[in-house]
Amino acid sequence: MTPAPTSRPLRIVFYRPHTEIWFKNPVWHLMRGESLPHKYEAFFDTLLKSSAEVSVSTTLCRRKGWKGLIRYLLDPLALIYWVLGNKISLSKIGFVFSKAELRKHDVLFFMHYGNFTYEDAANAQRGSDLALALSDVDILKLGHLTHFAYQPVIGSNNLEKLGVKLLVAENNLLRNSDFYRKYFGHLNADFWCLPFIAAERFRSHTSFRERTRKLIATGSITFKMTDPDFINFFQSDELQPLRRQIYERADKHAEEIDSLISDLNASRVAGKVKVDPLWHRVFRRFVPHPQHSYYRKNIVDVYNSYMMFTVPEEICDLPAIGVVEGMACGCAFIGLDSPMYRDLGMVPGVHYVAHNGTLGDLVEKIRFYQQPSQLTQLEQIAERGCKLVTEKFRAEVVYREFLARLTDCVLRCESIGTNR
Repeated sequence: MTPAPTSRPLRIVFYRPHTEIWFKNPVWHLMRGESLPHKYEAFFDTLLKSSAEVSVSTTLCRRKGWKGLIRYLLDPLALIYWVLGNKISLSKIGFVFSKAELRKHDVLFFMHYGNFTYEDAANAQRGSDLALALSDVDILKLGHLTHFAYQPVIGSNNLEKLGVKLLVAENNLLRNSDFYRKYFGHLNADFWCLPFIAAERFRSHTSFRERTRKLIATGSITFKMTDPDFINFFQSDELQPLRRQIYERADKHAEEIDSLISDLNASRVAGKVKVDPLWHRVFRRFVPHPQHSYYRKNIVDVYNSYMMFTVPEEICDLPAIGVVEGMACGCAFIGLDSPMYRDLGMVPGVHYVAHNGTLGDLVEKIRFYQQPSQLTQLEQIAERGCKLVTEKFRAEVVYREFLARLTDCVLRCESIGTNR
């Protein structure tokens, strides 16, 4: 007879949150006194304030060799330092130092990139050991697919070995992405859309008609893609091709576009991901992040200074967080006519302006709305977009709904006696 579901609070265990910038300042940033924006800090903080139990874990899986042993021994200290350095109350957080401490019906939340995939194949392959080590743990494994396009064959195979049952991203990739379906469609996992939300500081504080009647382009260009599967599928080695085009040609469209797009690939040999020597990796920990000057800009004031903006999407069907940030500032968004936006309630011509993905069409749309006769319509699009984002994409709305769905999912798993 299946036991009745328990009434204990849901426990969400974040896997190694101290190693990347997703939720809080990672350990190395704390050590050098550097702070960068964190895309999912509001998600983490909202769960801390919720009725759920939140725990954070160490590596849980020891890698082979002496380096693996050292990391395994030092990881608990690094995790505790991360909690204290980010001023997270010890009364609000729990620690998991071994997989034996994972309880049945916990939720293990992990970022796919950095654990089960990476830019280069060698590092992505390391995720196989972790997947196998955690494959026998009977809990709900929930993965966030940020940067899922890197090494898709290796990454999806690792997720299959792990036994992942729930995946999330800012777009329902299972429904809306041919690339996802080709390489990840074999996974026996549900998919939920978990939209970005704009931090409280992103607000409209400048009258629309006092703004510059041009488009501001923001975002960063990531490293060149090297995986043959990605290149063959898209016939490109650019993850954000339109960002590249704007970055290289904005000066030719100075009447329409101002660009703040930065290029992470500028310091790397195109087409090759090199493993830097140890001394270089240590040195890099103590020098400023290559995007530090970009992040120092008051992006809220920037969005409030322009009538239009764009943050070109990833070619693999993922939007940028800047979409909701700019719209929350009362700036009219110009982006793809895509299901990733329609699923969120964004209607072209109502909440944003749609283009066909080319720089030429983007420029045409800007010129059209630069006409004095279109000013009122553009202002109304910006107002409706701002209203949609500020009412619908708030942390307490998006993450409360997510937590309710997740709790229901765990209870259903509990009622049938399995999370697999």
